Amino acid sequence: MAEVAPTDSLRARVLAATATRPALTRRQGRRAGGVLVAASIALAVTVFARTGAVAHSGGGTLGLTIALATGWALVSAVLTWIVVGRSGSTMARSPVVLTAAVLVTPVLLFAWTHLFSGAYVEPFQRVGYRCLGYTLAISALPLASFLALKRAVEPRHPAALGAGAGAACAAWAGALIDLWCPLTNTLHVLVGHVAPLVVATAIGAFFGRFTLGARRR
Repeated sequence: MAEVAPTDSLRARVLAATATRPALTRRQGRRAGGVLVAASIALAVTVFARTGAVAHSGGGTLGLTIALATGWALVSAVLTWIVVGRSGSTMARSPVVLTAAVLVTPVLLFAWTHLFSGAYVEPFQRVGYRCLGYTLAISALPLASFLALKRAVEPRHPAALGAGAGAACAAWAGALIDLWCPLTNTLHVLVGHVAPLVVATAIGAFFGRFTLGARRR
């Protein structure tokens, strides 16, 4: 299949973004990315430790807790690969692929978590506001870092890329929270674990539209 040439409008936006965005060398980019990744991990570990870590999930067995979090981590890894992958191009994957991945991820994670519902007696009942807050807090820094480091890289559909980044960051944060949370009932999972994905996706789409897109000068 013949390669479709970019339109004049798209070419103009790319050139404008290139001219206005300060260029980082590869070494500088890796250094900045490494610092932000380290800071994101440090924040996540701090929140996790100060809220009780794995000991807080004492309602279920350790094996079930690890299995639940592992499933989230695997889905998060696949989603991250889709978001950051380029599929043979210097630009992001097509918005159709990104949107499909963003829509499927909460469904998959809810279905996986629901498999553990009723496997043990839950120690207490909570709606899930703490899990929601902790997940959003942990995912905020990596999402902001992605939007800052990748600004003006997607002139075609920046909102789709931002949505994918938001969903991926919240999914990783949710995997960590699964090691902390002992609840798997439907209401709690929807509010405390699925809702943060939706919120982070919306935030990523909104800010991604302005930071990731290449705008005219």
